[in-house]
Order: sequence, then structure tokens, then C-alpha cells
Amino acid sequence: MNAPSPAELLEAALTTAGRERLQPTTLSLRSAAVTAVIGRNGSGKSSLLGLLSGQDRPSRGSVHISGQPIEDLSHRELARRRAVLTQDTRVAFGFTVREVVSWGRHPWRGSPESARDDEIVDESLALQDIGHLAHRRVTELSGGERKRVHIARVLAQRAPLLLLDEADSDLDLVGRAVVDDLVRNHVRSGGTAVVVTHDASRISAVCDDVVLMSRGSVLAHGPRQKVLVPSLLTEAFEQPVTVTSDGEFTAIRLI
Repeated sequence: MNAPSPAELLEAALTTAGRERLQPTTLSLRSAAVTAVIGRNGSGKSSLLGLLSGQDRPSRGSVHISGQPIEDLSHRELARRRAVLTQDTRVAFGFTVREVVSWGRHPWRGSPESARDDEIVDESLALQDIGHLAHRRVTELSGGERKRVHIARVLAQRAPLLLLDEADSDLDLVGRAVVDDLVRNHVRSGGTAVVVTHDASRISAVCDDVVLMSRGSVLAHGPRQKVLVPSLLTEAFEQPVTVTSDGEFTAIRLI
């Protein structure tokens, strides 16, 4: 018997204040893969991630995490199955970097896994190369440093499904490379990742599958070689798009 998909949307739609943000969508994520979600601003990328994460509940249809309806999972059970990094990562008070990263361990409090909390927090700080900032207040850091803190927090959660909404924003080239490495390493260790991004040029180096959004619906979903084609991209971005590839790297440009 095949293992359930890490996450599935079954005819799930999202309507807020009478406005349909996401049309009825059926989507199943592939295990141990990185899936990129791309499209124009307002195309429904963040709405799709909101449903996958459980932060938004569908106005119709259902969402399943590891084969279970998301509404049947407690907040703690859900947090043990998926970790989310949204675009808004502000911290209003003067918590230290280590304190913020340790928030990722809250779902495991009271479980046998909590015995490794300090070790996992240290590992997460090291993976983002911010161990030297551990006792600094997050409010004193640059935007890129704060983003690394929250990526470390998500890593500390140790959830098999990683959902990143523009995690590469505010990061320099080195920071983006670090994010790419952690996503691929997460998948190599058996996890699954979904990455919402505007940087289409990096998809070929990091992602296995692509979800292409357009006007609140999924225009295409599948292996990147079948989705990143001029006809589909031109339809999604509503401007002529050219695609060049050398077999490893795919360049996407507006004509």
C-alpha cells in the first residue's frame, strides 16, 4: 500500500469576504520532493499555501495532511507534521535569537523528543550560521539576519512537511544559497518541501515539481520540465515568455 501524500487539496476553494481567492483545486504533493509554487502577484500562491498549512480553512472541499483531514488534527499534531515560514516574520518584542529559534520546539514539549531540544536548537542555529547571534535581540538585527532566525526556527520544528512562502526575500546571494541547500537537504533526509518564490531562475537548481498559478487557479502542476514551457508561462504571466535550458539550468525571461 502506498504511503499517503504529504498534503492533498480535494476540490478545495477559499473565499474571503465574498471574494474567491482560490478556485476549487485538486492537488497532491509528491513525497520527498521540492515543489515550487510560481505565478504573478495575486495569482493565489499564498492562498494555496494557507490551505496546505491549515492557517486557512477551505470554504468548500477538504485538505489532508499525511492522509488525515486537517480539521481532525489538533494544533499540536498539525505543528508536528508541517512547519511554515510566512512572508511576515516580524517580532515586536526583544526576544533573543535563541529564544525565537526555540519556539520551533513547542509542539514537542512533553514528548520524548523534547529531551533533544537544546541540541536541535544549536544545530538549527549552526545550519543558518547564526550561532554567534544567539544572545542578540532579534529587533537589533538586519532584515536578512532576522529571516535566517525564522528559517532556523522552522528547522528546529523538525516537521516532515516544510512550507516556505518567499523565504528567500531579504536574503543576499549567500543567504539564498543557504536556503537552497537546506531545502534540498530536507528532501534528501526524507522530508517534503513547498517553496513559493518569484525567482524562477532558481527553480531548476532546487525544485523537482512546479505548481503554476494563474488568476486563483492551478494552471499546471507536474515535473518542472513539463511546466516550465513558454506556452504555459506566457498564459500565466500574460506576457510572452522565452525559456532556454542547457539540461541543468533553465532561464526564464519576458520577451
